Amino acid sequence: MLCAATFAAALVPAAGLAAPGEAARPRVVVVNAVDLPDSLADIRAQLRTTLNDAVTKHGYDLAPEAGSCADRECLKVAAVSAGASDVLVATGGRNDMRGYHVELRIWNIASDREDNAVAECNICAAQQMVDNVQNAADPLLDRVPTLHANLSATTVPPAVSVEPAPGAAPLVTAPDQAPETKSQRRWLGWTLIGAGVTGGVVSGVLFAVNGNNTDCKASGCIYHWDTVVPAAIVAGVSAAAILGGVLYLHGKGTDHSDMALTIQPFGLTLGGRL
Repeated sequence: MLCAATFAAALVPAAGLAAPGEAARPRVVVVNAVDLPDSLADIRAQLRTTLNDAVTKHGYDLAPEAGSCADRECLKVAAVSAGASDVLVATGGRNDMRGYHVELRIWNIASDREDNAVAECNICAAQQMVDNVQNAADPLLDRVPTLHANLSATTVPPAVSVEPAPGAAPLVTAPDQAPETKSQRRWLGWTLIGAGVTGGVVSGVLFAVNGNNTDCKASGCIYHWDTVVPAAIVAGVSAAAILGGVLYLHGKGTDHSDMALTIQPFGLTLGGRL
């Protein structure tokens, strides 16, 4: 029967757990396993009342009594039988100093987290032991919300595939740009920049020699260099090449299929939308 009850504990969720997104309301079952002689039956009853009052004072639901067993499997069965989410266990008894040593434990079934406290007095009466247990139980029960942390977190629902409507064209995601395309774009960009720099040097030379005389003899110079028009053309082409190279490099990670670079008789033309 114990095995069957243990199996039921694994299948039935503990009471007090709220639906996803809602705060959990703890439901605590008290297990009084303190070893006291039969002559202290009234103290045993007073100790249980003290523990029950500590639970209700914190605003938790109090589950029905579930015996006095204190081992882990028995506590789980007792909690499920009582519909409890947490177990408050009191164990111990007389110590060697003519007093009492009582260990308190609060255990959350779902999270398998627990916290502990000790109430001990030496050379003391049973009533003082009850008072010490009350003083130790209050701060211990304050920690119940910590044991319940993250138990009501909502889970992310699985992704749902949506079938396209009849007759509708399926949506096709554009593939990422291939590495070969990126490499070609980078190569073209740097080639244009290099050609532009070279053209700039050539145009500078042409501007420098413009107007210089040539074919000079003793009788005088017959011709002179007239290179301003070619220099201007080369300068314009160089500037366009450098600009095109920079734009291609800048846009190497994006799609610029509407950008076009054309060669015309008097220079380069870069058109499109960035």
